[in-house]
Amino acid sequence: MAHLESANTDMNLYNGTSRKPRILLAASGSVAAIKFANLCHCFSEWAEVKAVATKASLHFVDRASLPKDVTLYTDEDEWSTWKKIGDGVLHIELRRWADIMVIAPLSANTLGK
Repeated sequence: MAHLESANTDMNLYNGTSRKPRILLAASGSVAAIKFANLCHCFSEWAEVKAVATKASLHFVDRASLPKDVTLYTDEDEWSTWKKIGDGVLHIELRRWADIMVIAPLSANTLGK
């Protein structure tokens, strides 16, 4: 048990604050994306999580099963938030927010790109 407490302390020292790590979790269009909600739940137990999904992955991702505190962004969100010069651009704001990006599950096609 002390080991887990130590890991949490180390995690907080990682980012120089007492906040949880921020993970941007991305899903690519693979049948393995059916596990995406489970990954979101696991990560959100110890980190702040935001999610992005490709159009192809949405065929496998059950949005209703995602944790309530996880926001899911899609291509439509990217293009609907930007109207004029000076507006925030979603992918740049997400890059600034996240400590790390995890693409899981990762299709061979996406890995190859």
